[in-house]
Amino acid sequence: MTAKKEAAPVLAYRNGKGKMSKGKSSICILPLPRAAVKLAITADLVLLLAALGSLNIPAIVGSTLALNALCGLILKKEENIHENV
Repeated sequence: MTAKKEAAPVLAYRNGKGKMSKGKSSICILPLPRAAVKLAITADLVLLLAALGSLNIPAIVGSTLALNALCGLILKKEENIHENV
């Protein structure tokens, strides 16, 4: 049994046999504001964990309120993207 070997999809386009579609070649890059909000959410979660560890009630309440506002920003951004469809 001789099986014909095929190159990987990325390697097939190396010699110019065809053009790779944009869907396969593009890498999804987050816009800067969305990435900044995600970074702020991560920092807020770290603050919340530290506040929970030290039982600091005002910091827990403040961090939770800030986390709620940041998650609302993410949802607002996604809602605007899907409204145009």
